[in-house]
Amino acid sequence: MMYMRQVAVKLYWFLIGSLIAQFFLLLFRNVGFFTLWTTIEYMQLFAYIPLYNFKLIPYLYDAFKPFLVSHLMLTNEALVLPEMDNDFININYDYYDLSIAKLAQALFLMACGLGLVIVTNILVGLAYLCCPESRFPNAKAYLGDLLRQYRFNAYIRYYMLCYFDLTFFAVTKLL
Repeated sequence: MMYMRQVAVKLYWFLIGSLIAQFFLLLFRNVGFFTLWTTIEYMQLFAYIPLYNFKLIPYLYDAFKPFLVSHLMLTNEALVLPEMDNDFININYDYYDLSIAKLAQALFLMACGLGLVIVTNILVGLAYLCCPESRFPNAKAYLGDLLRQYRFNAYIRYYMLCYFDLTFFAVTKLL
């Protein structure tokens, strides 16, 4: 059991590193982020498999746990609402060690991520406005393409990544 937890922690860091590496490789190759979005969406689906109404073998919970990275559950410690770290929605959440505090932390990180998307959009917009086209035509064109990505892609994709969590948390709260 302890060995599986060590493997899960290593898998946790591997998944974080692979997502970051994939992001930068796709960014510098300028080919689009479709594969990254697809990877994260499948990871989100895998992460919630143990929460359905059946009990898994104990070490399987640790095998699925690294996929919670895709839901912005980055640590085992609850940093938001630590007093609710021992409160669980039902027994499956307890088996999975997914407390209300960790869910609240994920929602907080989603809000921070939205703030980061908005701030980077503002910074790219300011860079586009301040960049003289006569001196740097390639930079102006690149920044214009980047602004179009924000307009048509970044906000929609970020919403799609958060949609699964937001609806899951809302339905769970209603039930």
